[in-house]
Parts: sequence; structure tokens; C-alpha cells
Amino acid sequence: MPAPYKITIVENLSDKISSAKAVYFADYQGLSAPQATELRARLRAENVELKVAKKTLSILAAQKAGIEGIDEYLKGQTALAFTFDDPATPARIFKAFSKDNENVPTITGLIFEGQLLPAEQASVLAALPPKEILLSQLMSALQQPMSRLASTLVSVMSRLVQVLSSIKEQKT
Repeated sequence: MPAPYKITIVENLSDKISSAKAVYFADYQGLSAPQATELRARLRAENVELKVAKKTLSILAAQKAGIEGIDEYLKGQTALAFTFDDPATPARIFKAFSKDNENVPTITGLIFEGQLLPAEQASVLAALPPKEILLSQLMSALQQPMSRLASTLVSVMSRLVQVLSSIKEQKT
């Protein structure tokens, strides 16, 4: 029979996996204590939670959350990064941090929207602009046709006024 604290760990991890927008698996082997502290601070500043748990407990938690096959992504000393806001944030933070710290940590895989994805997909997510920028680009794209329509209608109306004005001048 498993220890009660392990059951609690599995339940907590399972809840986090279920509610997170994305869960990143990162091999942090070779990371010194000050580097780990710095990484945690960077992640915490962006509302990303980093957890280190035994592989077997992580696998059980993922299975409980309905995700199979994470064992192939849990290589070396693996930490789990949970994001509840922007799913690409941890990828950008890990990428920037690994540039500054000799390619440590390395993303080995991720769970995105309930699907298990390989590490290559994390680099795709890291290349995406932040959510706020994407939303502003979308709003700009949606606003552009409306502003063009408005300017076209204004120019047609001003031409009509000019024609009517010239007709009025000719008759007087």
C-alpha cells in the first residue's frame, strides 16, 4: 500500500496536469543551486509553477489525468513546469535561460491541451509572440477592413457633396 503522502502528491500533480494549459517536462541535470533558484524566480514571475517529483509519481498523476506515455519524456532529472495562462511562456523562459546557462535545462516534451507532444513542438511555441501581441495583431486584422470601408464611404459621401455643391453653384 502506497504511503499517504505519495497519494497526496499524485492527486496534487494530477489536478495540476488536468487544469494546466500546458505542462513542460524539462531535464535540469547539471543545473547548480543558484541557477535553479534563478530559473524558479523567472518562472514564478511569469506565473509558471515548477515542480520536481519522482518519475513514477509523475507517470501515475498523468495517467490519473488521462494522459498516457509520458514515461518516454521523463529522462534524467525531470522537472514539471505548469502554466495556467499563456501555454508558450515556459518555452520562451526555458529557451532564454538555456542560452544564458549552457543549454540547461532541456525540454524533453510537453502536454498541450491534453495532448502529449515532443520537445520540437516546444521550440515552435517559443517562437510565437506573447498572447497579448497575438490578440492585438488579431484586433488590427479585424479592424482594417472596417476602417477601409468607413474611409470608402466617407470619400463617396464627400464626392456627392462636392457634386451637389457644384450643381448648386451652376444654377445660381
